[in-house]
Amino acid sequence: MKNRAMTTYFPTRTYGESVVLIKSGPHQLRSFLLLAITSIAIFGLHLSAEQPTLQVVKVTKLPTIDGLGNDAVWASAPTQILSIQKSMGKDAGKAITQLRLKAVYTETDLAILAIWTDDTENRTYKTWVWDAEKSRYKKGHDLEDIFSIAFPIQGQFSGNMLSPVEVEWDVWHWNAGRTDVSGYAIDRRHIHTFKQPKGRAKQITTLSKKKIWFANPTDRGHPPMLPQPKPKIFQGQRVPSYLTKQPTQSQADVIAKGTWQNSIWQLEMQRNLDTGFDDDLAFDPNQSYQTAIAIFDHAEGGKHGSSQVVEITFRK
Repeated sequence: MKNRAMTTYFPTRTYGESVVLIKSGPHQLRSFLLLAITSIAIFGLHLSAEQPTLQVVKVTKLPTIDGLGNDAVWASAPTQILSIQKSMGKDAGKAITQLRLKAVYTETDLAILAIWTDDTENRTYKTWVWDAEKSRYKKGHDLEDIFSIAFPIQGQFSGNMLSPVEVEWDVWHWNAGRTDVSGYAIDRRHIHTFKQPKGRAKQITTLSKKKIWFANPTDRGHPPMLPQPKPKIFQGQRVPSYLTKQPTQSQADVIAKGTWQNSIWQLEMQRNLDTGFDDDLAFDPNQSYQTAIAIFDHAEGGKHGSSQVVEITFRK
């Protein structure tokens, strides 16, 4: 996120589903910064006296998943505000943005609305860029914005990929560049196990310095994007490195669409409570669940921000 001048804008509240931005002068900004610093001191390491709760409200009609967040149904759902903080490095625990989360459900589906601030809209990923001097394409350094939400399928859930515990996550991974145009998110799992799993996996060092195997396979079926090899002949100054593809089977579970306007992302996601696939978490409204969110601001890998673990409860 880029620094702003002393006169700035920041979200202060929502009315139903709309975000209201209030212009702030130097005095208001100092008060806001003091509040932000206090929040960092309290939540910088994601420590809290109480675990935040996202109440999922039952409705009769689902919102249209178009990223606009303007369906009246969202007004019935309470907003959970979360601090998104740097996950790794010397700035670990530093707040980078604020996330507003809502959720509703019907007899068959769950829908989530996520709203967060971001100064820039980044919708391209490692574009093939033409090098006229060498008459060939090279991979660009452009990175997209990403939203990722995880739920435990089995095992102890901490929301931290470096925890020294065996666990399996269900992960919905929305990419502003590679998946948004398709209207879907990537559906995958994160598997942490001390025994080497089948397929592609790597060993990582946990917070306790103990080694653990990590794998993140996509769910069965074709994902909503397909890598495009480097073009061999000139096809324009910039060529996408990924193409849109219609997802199939379990990869077509999570509908997702995001819009960016006035330095704010609004993302809507929807999935069946029970997809019938064994690589997905089956939600039971009679149970509560845990979740955690990661946000990438034109970044990838460990260079992202994350929330503390949130409890999800379904309101009848």
